[in-house]
Amino acid sequence: MPRIMVIYYREDDPRKNTALKMIRKNLAIHVFPRRIHGSPIILDPYSNKYLGPWDSVYVEKYGVVVVDASWKKLVPRKTSMIKGRHRRLPPLLPGNPINYGKPCILSSIEAAAATLYITGFIEAYRKLLGLYKWMKTFHTLNSEVLEAYRRTKSINKLLETIKDYWGEKPPC
Repeated sequence: MPRIMVIYYREDDPRKNTALKMIRKNLAIHVFPRRIHGSPIILDPYSNKYLGPWDSVYVEKYGVVVVDASWKKLVPRKTSMIKGRHRRLPPLLPGNPINYGKPCILSSIEAAAATLYITGFIEAYRKLLGLYKWMKTFHTLNSEVLEAYRRTKSINKLLETIKDYWGEKPPC
């Protein structure tokens, strides 16, 4: 399983925090921004580059960094100073009870899982699905589009796929 690293900003209820549960279940590790080495994929909603299957080499070698911060307090400054390859996820629908159905506002576990699926780590994706009942809802909502994203071979094909599913103006 690729390494999942979490930068945790303590901005929400720790009992409901999906990143902390991934850490407790030994599926992720807590890191500090200055302790990140190599070129991991940094999940950054402010990045101008989309994540695609071509990023799998970096996920496999260096891992994925999830910045766990409140969507209401997330600013580019929190992600821009982290060393690595910054990528945003293509549009997806959250299945979590807080932001259910609001495009692009994924929980940390949904973002990590989507990254694993798109980059081809399906078994690791399935492990994350088992942590919450609503992760099956996330899978149901996104299985078709996740598979379409995973099968793209270039950024142009990914952009076409996004347009096919989300129209001329994608939500994120």
